Amino acid sequence: MPAAPKDGPADGMTPPQDIDWTALREAASFLEKAKLAEWVAIMNSPRRNVWVNFLAGLARGGGMVIGAMLMGVVLTLMLKQAFHHAGGIPWFGAEIKEFIGFILQTVRERQAAP
Repeated sequence: MPAAPKDGPADGMTPPQDIDWTALREAASFLEKAKLAEWVAIMNSPRRNVWVNFLAGLARGGGMVIGAMLMGVVLTLMLKQAFHHAGGIPWFGAEIKEFIGFILQTVRERQAAP
């Protein structure tokens, strides 16, 4: 019977002793932490893939709406403060009042029309 090679049997039952296995263990640990098996399951199931991407899109859209709303509030407050410190801008208020009046007049005309 021939002697087994220094690296171990050919059937792979016992690992070779002269190889540093820390890199392989770290890679396996990383893949477990990354939950690679779950991602493979998602990619292999089209229905689940669509559902996960739909929920991700809803979350992104909601985040954009909330972010835009917060930015709008901050911008409005900054402009309000700037106009207040500048002593107000008379034409700005008059333009808004005229615009609102136009909208109200248009709505009343539409309601009165048969």
